[in-house]
Amino acid sequence: MVNPTGALALEYSERADAYVHYWGPVIHPMALPLLEAMPLAGTQRVLDVGAGTGGLWPALRRAAPQACVWGIDRSDGMLRAGGVALRHRVAVMDAQRLGLRPAAFDAALLCFVLFHIPDPVTALREVCGVLAPDGHVGLVNWGADPGLPGASIWAEELDRAGAGPDPRDPRVMRQGWMDTTEKLGHLLEHGGFQVDRLWSGTFGHPWTAEELFVTQTRCGLPSRRLSALDGAARQACLERVRARLHQLSPGARTYQVEILYGVAHRPA
Repeated sequence: MVNPTGALALEYSERADAYVHYWGPVIHPMALPLLEAMPLAGTQRVLDVGAGTGGLWPALRRAAPQACVWGIDRSDGMLRAGGVALRHRVAVMDAQRLGLRPAAFDAALLCFVLFHIPDPVTALREVCGVLAPDGHVGLVNWGADPGLPGASIWAEELDRAGAGPDPRDPRVMRQGWMDTTEKLGHLLEHGGFQVDRLWSGTFGHPWTAEELFVTQTRCGLPSRRLSALDGAARQACLERVRARLHQLSPGARTYQVEILYGVAHRPA
């Protein structure tokens, strides 16, 4: 049986450059309220779990100017795509089995990553173990998410073209376990943390039709299903989708999504 986290890591490695250019700029602003809410100003050592390409690191360094920032990610391709800014500061590692010293960090972040971990409670316990007593953890997660604009168009046209279902292993999509602040709080408590604050916010991201089309051909569910189509069927499907996306009004091309946040600490 294929390791689900290994398959997901390979998927992200293969799409790392697309993530940097198309998806990272959409979601990174959504994580900034967490940095503002965490007590980071005086921290010395921060761990970014699921660091990806390090897109949050400039903002994190502004929030924690005295801190040494370290990161881990299961996808080596994502870390490589982060370039020199991440060099010697990151390691390929599974959040469910952290090979780090106990109590080595003052704070840890898990931004848009916990739902991808097959056993999120184990990962939280691992993070708790590498935090010093009273060290803080911050989480960012999706709440109510209708999907990107045009999702129904993609589904209809991919079905029409005969594309198969999403090839991603469902074991790496635990979103249903943590799509409310209450669920997020329970996970933190089971992970050994004492919850300080849970809240949500709503974000809107406007797309042009072409930006939306290009992003979804390179990142996310449509791109995964497209990979199963041969050249002619794929091209015909893409032409139909592009034409329909251009017919959407600006309001219908705006992505409206709920984002969940949590801040907790390891009891002394």
